[in-house]
Amino acid sequence: MIRIAGLFALLSLGIPLAAQMGRGWGGGQCCAAGNQWQAGSPAPIAANPVVDISGVIGEVQIAPGQGTPYLQVKHGNETTKVYLGPMHYLIAENFSPKTGQEVSLTGYKQTDSVVAIQVTLTQEKKKLKLRDDSGRPLWRGGPWRGGRGRMMAGQPGSPK
Repeated sequence: MIRIAGLFALLSLGIPLAAQMGRGWGGGQCCAAGNQWQAGSPAPIAANPVVDISGVIGEVQIAPGQGTPYLQVKHGNETTKVYLGPMHYLIAENFSPKTGQEVSLTGYKQTDSVVAIQVTLTQEKKKLKLRDDSGRPLWRGGPWRGGRGRMMAGQPGSPK
């Protein structure tokens, strides 16, 4: 009986101590030097070339349940699909583009599309910043993870 109590005491002290030291059950491998999600390292998308596009919005696909919101931007003889960010972030930022509006943007070029870093509705002078300088999305995190994201209205502690 004493051995069982001793084993229980050892486990109840040892597990929390190992977790506090960053060793936990995974051996501390979550933040190893090669991990691309380590704090301070650029997001994988940042390896893509950065492009600037100015044109007219030909199509807007921003509706709940319809996948990642995007714009079809006509510029010159081309039309480019530009992915924005999650619906909740666009709503929180009061970003509501319309077909026919002039737009200028900066984004990461992919094979057949662009992932937006920043989008400006030219005539309205409405600017939406989607990613930080290292390519990380601004909607990730929140005040409980270093304040990188924004809280949505209605959440405890958010502005009214």
